Amino acid sequence: MQLINDCNMEFYQHHIDTVINQFNSNAENGLSENTIEKVRKKYGTNVLKVENSKNVFKILFGQFTSPLVLILIVASLVAYYLGQPRDGSILLIIVILNSLIGFYQEWKAENILASLKKLIVNKCTVVREGKTIEIFAEDLVPGDLVKLYEGDGVPADIRLLYSNGFAVNEFILTGESLPSSKDHLFSTDITLPLAEIKNCVYMGTTVARGEAIGIVYAIGIQTEIGKISASSQEIKSADSPVQIEIADVAKKLTYVTLFVGVFLFATRLLLNDSIALALVFSVSVAAAMVPEGLPAQISMALALAVGRLAKRKAIIKKIVSAQTLGSATVIASDKTGTITKNEMTITGCYFNGKSFTVSGLGYEPLGSISDDQSNVLKKDSLGNSKLFFLSGFLSSTGKVSPPDKYHPSWYCIGDPTEAAFATLALKAGFTLEEIEKEYPLIKAFGFDSFRKRASIIRGHQNKIISSVKGSIESILQKSIKIISDGNINELTDAQRQQMLSMSETFSENALRVIAIAYKEIEFKDDYTIDDAEQGLIFAGFVTMFDPPHEEVKEAIESVFKAHMKVFMITGDNEITAKAISKNIGLMNEGNEFPKIINGTSLQSMTDQQLTSVFKNRAVIFSRVSPDDKFRIVDLLIKQGEIVAVTGDGVNDTLSLKRADIGIAMGKNGSKVAQEAANMILLDDNFSTIVVAVKEGRTIFWNLEKNIKINITCNIAELSCVLFGFTGAFWGIATPILAVQILLIDMVGELFPLMMLTYDPPEKNIMENPPRNPKDKILTKNTMNGILINGLITGLVAYSAFLGVFLHNHHLSDHYEKAITVTFVSIIFGNYANVLSARTAGNVFGKYLFSNKKLFIGFLFSFSCVLLLVYLPLLNLYFHTSPLLLVDWLFPLASGIICLTVFEYRKKTEYKNV
Repeated sequence: MQLINDCNMEFYQHHIDTVINQFNSNAENGLSENTIEKVRKKYGTNVLKVENSKNVFKILFGQFTSPLVLILIVASLVAYYLGQPRDGSILLIIVILNSLIGFYQEWKAENILASLKKLIVNKCTVVREGKTIEIFAEDLVPGDLVKLYEGDGVPADIRLLYSNGFAVNEFILTGESLPSSKDHLFSTDITLPLAEIKNCVYMGTTVARGEAIGIVYAIGIQTEIGKISASSQEIKSADSPVQIEIADVAKKLTYVTLFVGVFLFATRLLLNDSIALALVFSVSVAAAMVPEGLPAQISMALALAVGRLAKRKAIIKKIVSAQTLGSATVIASDKTGTITKNEMTITGCYFNGKSFTVSGLGYEPLGSISDDQSNVLKKDSLGNSKLFFLSGFLSSTGKVSPPDKYHPSWYCIGDPTEAAFATLALKAGFTLEEIEKEYPLIKAFGFDSFRKRASIIRGHQNKIISSVKGSIESILQKSIKIISDGNINELTDAQRQQMLSMSETFSENALRVIAIAYKEIEFKDDYTIDDAEQGLIFAGFVTMFDPPHEEVKEAIESVFKAHMKVFMITGDNEITAKAISKNIGLMNEGNEFPKIINGTSLQSMTDQQLTSVFKNRAVIFSRVSPDDKFRIVDLLIKQGEIVAVTGDGVNDTLSLKRADIGIAMGKNGSKVAQEAANMILLDDNFSTIVVAVKEGRTIFWNLEKNIKINITCNIAELSCVLFGFTGAFWGIATPILAVQILLIDMVGELFPLMMLTYDPPEKNIMENPPRNPKDKILTKNTMNGILINGLITGLVAYSAFLGVFLHNHHLSDHYEKAITVTFVSIIFGNYANVLSARTAGNVFGKYLFSNKKLFIGFLFSFSCVLLLVYLPLLNLYFHTSPLLLVDWLFPLASGIICLTVFEYRKKTEYKNV
């Protein structure tokens, strides 16, 4: 593939210049557009060809491995052997049709989950033609110059040409749990294992800390991870608690119905049936009793729900989380980027004892800077203020970039807060590329939530300058001097207090305050954080505005109505947090402000004191560290709460993993956070979490209905058969045949129940308390209700059979007509059960026509019934008979009686609750 490999040497063994030259790239400007197109034609796109976890043939074959399906196949072969080809053929046809339907359901579920991977778009930062831009990772080509920051996913195999405190999580390739340190200066001429190569990073790994720049040398299947056909992007699907519970119930029902099958076999022999008839009948009835298709239906229902969530900008990575969402009791949310838009805009500045106003919103550098006399200032008229308007950008690595084919508007590259300083510098008339050339970067110390600062050391005209920014408290703590009226003097306590008071005033208006400081330092071979951040000169601060999402206020109201709590966790100070909470309606009962606990207070609180605070529906935690956040989440879970936690950075990883539902940001979240989370918000919006919770509750409600209806119908079939055995001792024929029972499952149940999964939520679904996920669906009371409804349906259907059988005894086809009425009556009873069970209210209320797909299911089901009743060929094979208009009164009466009884029981049960 590559020239280097032709020399029996690897990329890590060659000098970086050799690698750059091989791909016709440039260490400063990257690739040109002409070169990119040529390279793409040669190497293709940067994607891995990952096969689905289940291929078509595996899914299809799996439909025939069920013990009951195998028994039915054996029964059909026995029927052929004993000279009953018609019954044998019918059984085989039903087995094949049922398996094809099961295959379709599972295949569709697999495809829905697989398609979600396409929605999680991975981006990376590259330098092309001298410009730093953000592109889709799949558009990378060998020779591209890539910038990597903490929390990024490594988008290809890359040889480093610059690194600063850089370390990568390589567990996916090496199995090493600790981050691996990388150094662009590393060199060797010997062959090394992957874990010992320090000057390369690999696709599928993630940046643990630091930053680096490197050149892509392998993409897609040519990468190390591509060679072993692995992908860190797979969306895995684990069984949900509902699936596990139903699989267990189906297993228990299998044992029960196998016992029933033996009983039926023995009884039919006593009634002088042949062994063949007795065997085929008992096995067919037993198979029909077990909802072996229910797990597949639940898988499909969950997958469809996950697909609906994806359309609402919420990607569920693990299907088990779709159910857990509906049980959430607490949302522990970050402020920036989730409650607010994370579109930082600098609105004002204070420097050198003077105030400045900045106009314009967003990252686009439209707007101006004016002093307190409303004079518009530009680069040449800034005077002593020039240093201040540069310092914010000089202490940042974030940038802004104009619209391109990947972005419709100006966008940020890197941290949004840092990008705001790039926009400020552009508004002041500076060119970012010129600033970076005049002030070349020497060493950077990124922001962390413990120091609450970030600093960058740069060179400029034979000087070494450290530029620092961060929270005003942390910057004042490290400052010993202040610049005021053009003079640098000692920073007094009074001045410290004045700066803090000014900061509080701005914070009360929901403005974020970022302080800036600087210092000149001596020449050294290497620099430490202390070199950069001790003994600073306080320059001033800027005020930033990060507006809340428009939908958040309404979403929080909905959360409170749903008996859930909202805890806001932010790195901002208490005053800003309080102002935001007021704007979005994050208040306790009685419109009281929530309790605000800062990081210092939190660390002094005992677990008992902290858990007492959790009783409130709203709490604000400000200036907290990652360890504090983890402690909050951990204690909430230990208190029995079901916690949804949001996060976007590397420091959020532990909290996201500990949470019942970890939620990462899709737009501005780090790759590390996305991998740790169960759900990804494509729009980074708090209101989408509420949508997901509502969908989670809807998922469970629809699954619960599906399960109850499915088992009720099976009990109705069994009870009808057992009633028939009672009548057999008085010479009354069997009310329904085995093949018809199997048909009920296919025709009368399958289509309505498939469409039931599309039921929308009832209006009050977000006004009920969250469900305890430990509660079983099939409780003792629930099973009693299912049993009663099943017995009622079976009894009504048997009564219909008796009415037709005894009344038409003189007709030659009276038996076929009677069992046809039984067949249709059970189906109509099932229709009544579907209509009644799908709503907690009156069946004929507004909810009746809320799901048009359900009535399409009914129509398709009834059309099949009509074909079975009136088509002569089907009459012959399925032992049915055409019904007269008067005969339809019995099934209709059965459906009406069942619906009336079901509605009465439902009304009585709700009164007793």
